[in-house]
Amino acid sequence: MAKPMSVDEQGFETEVMQPATSALVDFWSQNCIHCRHFDPQFEQAAEAEAAVKFVKVSVQDARPLFQRFGITGTPTVVLFRDGVEVARQSGALSAEALVTWLHSNAGA
Repeated sequence: MAKPMSVDEQGFETEVMQPATSALVDFWSQNCIHCRHFDPQFEQAAEAEAAVKFVKVSVQDARPLFQRFGITGTPTVVLFRDGVEVARQSGALSAEALVTWLHSNAGA
């Protein structure tokens, strides 16, 4: 039960790309209305899922990460395990739908 953490490029390497780490990353933009509507849903899902880190990356703070992972639309959530992308979902979801998606991809 933790709040999502916001990271820049350096924080991304530390918090997401490490072995034995599972992280769900919300790639978002401060100018995106859908991102602002999704934010409370992402926070609610983070409170329900203690086994996965919830991380937020803003295009304004870390544009090279968007390019590195081919993120072309926001919001986009990407599930990483041991520093490797295992699943991706574009568009805003409800907290319940996000948790369901996360569980369906947990074994991917």
